[in-house]
Amino acid sequence: MLKRYGIPQSRAFRPLGLLYELDLPYEQVRLDYRGDAVSDPDCLAINPNVRIPHLVDAALVLWGSMAIDLYLAHKQAQAA
Repeated sequence: MLKRYGIPQSRAFRPLGLLYELDLPYEQVRLDYRGDAVSDPDCLAINPNVRIPHLVDAALVLWGSMAIDLYLAHKQAQAA
């Protein structure tokens, strides 16, 4: 299952909207960029850029809202 990290009050709203529009199942992991959560070692292991959003799909990790959107669109097109 897809895991989306971030909060809607950030650029993470882009993938959130696309996940909704594509009706893809996902798990939301609330990760606020205001504070130390993004520099936590567990978070840094996923995304060393210390930014949100990021998306985990099995062994694939993506960060950057536009990169995530492109990936989701391509994934949906392959499934159709």
